[in-house]
Amino acid sequence: MMSDEKYLLELGKKIERLASSKYPTQADFSIAAEVGTRTIRRIYRAEQNPTIIVLRKIARALEVDLDQLIKLE
Repeated sequence: MMSDEKYLLELGKKIERLASSKYPTQADFSIAAEVGTRTIRRIYRAEQNPTIIVLRKIARALEVDLDQLIKLE
């Protein structure tokens, strides 16, 4: 089983990869997700554990189901 720190790092990488394929800039993704750019940047770097509401907004902006977004293992 993956440690919490490793999970957050992998989740941030996954979100960044999905967002960069759909949005030209972090700011564009931030606007679409209705989440601050600083928050997005902190999630990418695993410096912040996003709330379920933030993850839901991110999933909606990326047009994926929430369970698809958070499933890493």
